[in-house]
Formats: sequence, C-alpha cells, structure tokens
Amino acid sequence: MTSIDVIASALGDEQPDLGGMSSPDGALTLLFCDIEDAPQIAQEIGAQRTAELLRDHRVIVQRVVEHHGGSIVKSHDDGFMVAFDSAHAALRCALELQRSLGERTVPGGERPLRLRIGLHTGFVIAGGEELYGRNVVLGARVAGCAKGGEIIVSSSVKEYTQTDPRFRFEERGERRFKGVLGEHVVYAVAG
Repeated sequence: MTSIDVIASALGDEQPDLGGMSSPDGALTLLFCDIEDAPQIAQEIGAQRTAELLRDHRVIVQRVVEHHGGSIVKSHDDGFMVAFDSAHAALRCALELQRSLGERTVPGGERPLRLRIGLHTGFVIAGGEELYGRNVVLGARVAGCAKGGEIIVSSSVKEYTQTDPRFRFEERGERRFKGVLGEHVVYAVAG
C-alpha cells in the first residue's frame, strides 16, 4: 500500500456530515504526492537510511510547497496532501517537486528516486484541520493513476490552467474511481 493509498483510505468513501461547513475560499486545488515504490526502497536500504531519506524528502516538499503558497494538510511517511487556492501555483509546485528529485537516486544505489503526483480542483468540506468530500477523494484517486516521475491532473485542473502556455497536457483517457460516481478524464502534464 502506498502512502497516497493510506491517506486515501483514511478519507473513506463516505462524506461525513459536517453541518454544511465548506471552504470559505471556494475551490481548492489538492496536490497528492508520494515516492514511487517507497516500501520496496525502505526494505532495500534499511531503517536508518529510510528515516534519513524521509526527513530529507519532507524538508524538500515543505520548502517547495511553502514557496508556492500551499499548505500541507496531511502527510504519512513519504506521502503528502497539499492544498492551494490557485491551480496555477499547485501545478508550478508539482513541476518544481519533480525537478527537485529529477537527478536524485536512492541512497547507496543507482535506482532513481521518483515522485508520483496527482492534482484535482474542486470544492471541499473543511472540518477543523481536515478536508473532506468527493473532491478530496477524487484528488487522491487521480494521484493513484500517476507513475513515478509523472504528474497526472483531473480535467478541472486542466481547465483552470490550460491558457498558460507553460503547461502542456496529454490525455490519458477516462477512469472510474472507487467512491466517486462517473467517469473522469485524466491528463499527464508534459515536460
């Protein structure tokens, strides 16, 4: 089970009734990321190196997210759920996160260290420090489509950002996701 899966399973398939509380800022863009094959990497390098890797990874993610105006909402080991009030900022953050790990390898080896990143924009339900609702679940499911080194986005993220010529998208087809009705088109961010 990946860290994104752990975060997604903690969200559950049911949307809790929180008395109609919703994000006061409207739509949020959620970014989910984790390290591809993290459990296997941990077995290969041992507990001490894994702890160092996760510490360094957390620092990088925190700095890049902060630079782009995001907030880490939830984390588990190598996985993060991050909220942005701008889809453009979230996508720029995702690209910078990928670049930050582009040349890194697993400590003590040649294996590349690769992030899986997914983004979705929508309205969420806020309850204290937590975010809930269909769009949170959808964001986690979109991220689950990503392979290492990829950024996968929902159609809503594409719609919000497609006028920016720095972003190019490649359609990856329609998907059905557990806990979310309907079919959803996902896109890979090129470059």
